[in-house]
Amino acid sequence: MSRAFRLGLAWLRTSRGSVPIYCVGALAGLTAYYIYNDQRIATRRRQLIAERKQLGDGAPYRFASLNIGGRFVNPFDSWRDKTLWDFVRWLCTRTPGNGLPHDPLELEEALPLARPHFALLNALSRPDNVRQPANDSDPEYAGYADATALDPQSTVTATWLGQSTCFVQMDGLNILTDPIFKRRTVFSWLGPERLRPVPCTLDELPRPDIVLVSHNHFDHLDSDVMRALGNSVTWFVPLGLRDWFARQGVYRVRELDWWQETEFTSEADRTFRIVSLPTQHWSGRNGLDSNSSLWASFLVQGSQSSVFHCGDTGYCPVFEQIGKKYGPVSLAILPIGSYEPRWYMCHQHIDPDDAVRIHQDLQAKRSIGVHWGTFMMSDEHYLAPPRDLAAACAKYGLPLDHFVAPQFGKTHVYSS
Repeated sequence: MSRAFRLGLAWLRTSRGSVPIYCVGALAGLTAYYIYNDQRIATRRRQLIAERKQLGDGAPYRFASLNIGGRFVNPFDSWRDKTLWDFVRWLCTRTPGNGLPHDPLELEEALPLARPHFALLNALSRPDNVRQPANDSDPEYAGYADATALDPQSTVTATWLGQSTCFVQMDGLNILTDPIFKRRTVFSWLGPERLRPVPCTLDELPRPDIVLVSHNHFDHLDSDVMRALGNSVTWFVPLGLRDWFARQGVYRVRELDWWQETEFTSEADRTFRIVSLPTQHWSGRNGLDSNSSLWASFLVQGSQSSVFHCGDTGYCPVFEQIGKKYGPVSLAILPIGSYEPRWYMCHQHIDPDDAVRIHQDLQAKRSIGVHWGTFMMSDEHYLAPPRDLAAACAKYGLPLDHFVAPQFGKTHVYSS
């Protein structure tokens, strides 16, 4: 940064113009610095990837996290940094509307909401985690088995609440993933707006024991949820994100690097292994903190079941390595939206075809597709993800019930 100011000041000394000209000089210096720094990091990244390739394909070292000059970078050949011109080109060529209907009733019919199976979620939670009584006679779940007939150690429940937010239960552990309950992504007046309301409030759900945060983008980390849960839960976050929580008074945070494992013992004295794993993405909540923290997926392993929470990612060979080391996975939570146009999105967001490939790489028994139909931040038709997912399942010979695009709020039950 000091180099940028020196460049700007040098230009200012040679000019005797007005204040606006001085500002242009300072801005030119900063721009030159950032361009130079980006090029330096990109060159060093290519060198390190080439060095790692010579050591072979074995995980984890080749796909260990990579930090250059205080910024995390992707250690994958498949990644390409986007330029300002890429962004401008995308904005100028976007197809507006995403096929969204003007009639709210049509949207409600296309994206119906279900109420979570609160009776089941409460029954599978510890009594001290239950915060709201539930109606046992919800007709939505008339065909579901009674909680007393389920084996908690081999039962996994997953309730999708929009974007990448899921309430998951396994072996008596309540898990919340990438929480966002806001109407808009950033503030009440800023950011993409939800197509449909959240199926329930945070307080209606049983209290989570742990929260998994894949990265710090606004649509994956809601500061209101962070403040509401605070230190009542344990947060698992990627490297570099703990300080953000600490600045807001939340200290019950475990920060993990890629391939790092830790144990979590619930209040019911059950021990789980939690692993932070690589993805191909980026981080940042404003223009000044880009890639200052890592991004990650998480695997939670219990006595008989395991759950993989992906977050955002482009497709890369690391998922095959993850499957070899930790598969098979009982349930994978994989993104299937925000993928068009492919030339712009493919490096940071998988499409349904890529998602099915990851399902196979992980040796997942079941998967649910998330990160669609919530906030429109790309160009595909708002109903394209489930249609494209069905086509991808047919292409790869995967039974449709092995990988589903769930309904908002509906609780799904899986047996490991």
